Amino acid sequence: MYHNPNHNASSQLNQIESAVQQLIQQTQQATEMYQQMLRQEQENAAVLQQLAQREQQATQTIQTALQGHQTAIQQLNSITNLCHQVSQTMSTLQNTAYLQNNSQNFTTQSGFYRQ
Repeated sequence: MYHNPNHNASSQLNQIESAVQQLIQQTQQATEMYQQMLRQEQENAAVLQQLAQREQQATQTIQTALQGHQTAIQQLNSITNLCHQVSQTMSTLQNTAYLQNNSQNFTTQSGFYRQ
């Protein structure tokens, strides 16, 4: 039996071409999959950037609130100090009035009171 070497080589070339076509198709499918993954990651990155921006804004809002609280505490401490000063002043005035009243009563009772 005679084998035609050209037929054998042609058959092998057809097999190689078919295998290469399969590889091309698989590579194209993988490329599409990677492109889809890339788009998804880009969308994820955009969402994360938006979240980071919102977190930064929230941080600034909280810092502003804390500064407001510090200011309020300082003002409340000032009010407390003023109340204490007023209380001391009122106590001093009451003591002075009491002493003056007692002094007048003592002078009147001892006969040194002049009219």
